[in-house]
Amino acid sequence: MAKAFALVLAWALGGWWVPAWAEEDLRALVEGLRTQMSELKRQAEQSNARIADLEKQLAQAKHQAPANPATVPALVAPVAATAQTPPPAKPDSPKPPVTVGDAKGTFKVPGTDTSIGIGGFIKLDAIYNSVSDGTNKLGNQLLVPSQIPSGSARANKNSQFLFNPKETRLWVKSFTPSAWGDINTFLEVDFYGSADTYTYTPRLRHAYGTLGHFLAGQTWTTFLNVQVIPDTLDLGGPVGSIFYLRQPMLRWTQPFTLAGTPLNLQIAAESPRSRLWEAPQNQAAADGYGFVQPDDDRYPDMIARLNFVPAWGNFSLSAMARQIRSASLPGGHVQQAWGGAVSLAGKVQTYDLDNLRFMLNYGDALGRYASINTFEDAAVDATGQLRLVAVYSGMAAYQHWWNPAWRTNVAYGFEQAEQPVFVAGSMTRQAQSVHVNLLWSPTLQTTLGLEYIYATRNLIDGQNGDLSRVQFSTRFDF
Repeated sequence: MAKAFALVLAWALGGWWVPAWAEEDLRALVEGLRTQMSELKRQAEQSNARIADLEKQLAQAKHQAPANPATVPALVAPVAATAQTPPPAKPDSPKPPVTVGDAKGTFKVPGTDTSIGIGGFIKLDAIYNSVSDGTNKLGNQLLVPSQIPSGSARANKNSQFLFNPKETRLWVKSFTPSAWGDINTFLEVDFYGSADTYTYTPRLRHAYGTLGHFLAGQTWTTFLNVQVIPDTLDLGGPVGSIFYLRQPMLRWTQPFTLAGTPLNLQIAAESPRSRLWEAPQNQAAADGYGFVQPDDDRYPDMIARLNFVPAWGNFSLSAMARQIRSASLPGGHVQQAWGGAVSLAGKVQTYDLDNLRFMLNYGDALGRYASINTFEDAAVDATGQLRLVAVYSGMAAYQHWWNPAWRTNVAYGFEQAEQPVFVAGSMTRQAQSVHVNLLWSPTLQTTLGLEYIYATRNLIDGQNGDLSRVQFSTRFDF
């Protein structure tokens, strides 16, 4: 190593002084380097040749593999021949999942565009009545003015307490889009099918379907603006509020705009049912309220309602035409007459969530629409002559929200009939009612409340009766 260093140093000094021994060693060193460079060049050429050969064999193996796997060159590890394995069986197609429906609280029927919703509520009423009209009377469970004991009928009538879960409801609804408009259905029942206090017979409340603007089935009469119904615990509601009437119908709703104001007009043909008071000699078929329903109607009740719904309220004007008819009078006499009625109703937002609701009704065919079994549509005298009975009624209610959970409702109702002089003195001439309540809804699905009801009934013969009721109710929606 020292000798090589000396040689390099001598060369670096310009080669002007080189010993003799160094010149021979320098030649030997150069020759050794030349030999090593030749060997490295030969090894590199061999390596390049080997790489080229391997690439060629690999290309041949890829080309021949599909046709004859056995010809794969040795550099690829041989694969043992095995029997052909059948492909794994495909799993059964998964069933379509249940998904959220198009309307809140609904789900879609798998494989369809139909959304289904199921709901209702459980309600229990604890009721104290200052006076009862007797055993198994509907008027003990909800306000029925014609069953308030009046005059001599109050004798031996006592106070009463009862529990009543009959207003509990169950409903099913559906929504299906179509090229003709949305197809919607609604079915609802409660348990007021029997007036017996502790008999819970299901009763059909609503059963209808709609296709676009067309409705067919049973629901609230078109004569009633449902948005005006007061928020009372008592199912009967204030007298004069047309609150109780649902019936089969065909109805068309037509939206339109007048002077830039959106409106809609509803026209309906609804189930007819004449309700008559007949002179005592004709009273064989009278029901428990003193009325006869001959079932001789020939034309549906024709009703039209114009609706105006601004952001601050809801208003409607309704008109009705009805034929009152009986072909069951003594001697085979047929009596019939056309009558009508009108109703103006509204709901006005006053302050925050507070609102005022009202309803005014008048007509000589308003009878059975005015209240629950209180007035007749027409009276038939002893000679078989039919006379329509004019009725006027009204209701006003105010709802005040103390906070988002507590609210109070105060409602007053009035109704009166211009009864013919020949009608029995025991029939109702006038009725009034007041409802006052305090309701608490700690959640959207729960309401508990206490309500006081005071109602009066005046008979044709001048006798009077009144009822005080205290009702505590619980309601749990689902």
